[in-house]
Amino acid sequence: MKVLFLQDVRPSARAGDVKEVKDGFARNYLLPQGLAVFATDHELRRASKLRQQAEDRRLAEAEEWQDIVDGLKDLKIRIEVRTGPTGRLYGSVTNTMIAAQLTEMTERDIDRKGIQITAPIRTTGEYKIPARFVEGVATTLNIEVVADDASVELNRQMEEAQAQMSEEDTNVLDPSFEDVLAAAEAKIDVESTESSEASDASEESDANE
Repeated sequence: MKVLFLQDVRPSARAGDVKEVKDGFARNYLLPQGLAVFATDHELRRASKLRQQAEDRRLAEAEEWQDIVDGLKDLKIRIEVRTGPTGRLYGSVTNTMIAAQLTEMTERDIDRKGIQITAPIRTTGEYKIPARFVEGVATTLNIEVVADDASVELNRQMEEAQAQMSEEDTNVLDPSFEDVLAAAEAKIDVESTESSEASDASEESDANE
């Protein structure tokens, strides 16, 4: 089926293009969404005008996005994630996470597909990530991956618990995460019990008086 595209449909076509497409693609998507019309003689007469209007829109859009990109050049995009004590992530940073943070910062919908993570990000640190927003507008994002507040607190407790382990335990060169976590949880339980006992003793003393 031959259709005239009324809007850009990346990467298939640009507004004003006349192309042969599959019947199902046209009837189920392009036509109902108002993205294209049947390429009749009447519609074809306005193809040139559509192309010019679309080009004007693209130029205006590119200028707007360039302003946004210029504002991001000197900024660090902070991504907070859950981590272990060594700074290793539970999982990895995805382009969806970066797009969500950018959307919040710019108040514009960011397409995650334009953010090009070339290698998995699985540890905290700073990264340079290429990104393409619209045609002709690309940049390199400064990404800073940091532990979230919950991870910072848990890792602090784990470090304290590890420091209080017996000399025999601390002689282990590389204690497992499970061992350290168990020690941290045990410390928290002890502190909770001591706090409860102190509270009970205080109440009993008040009652005796």
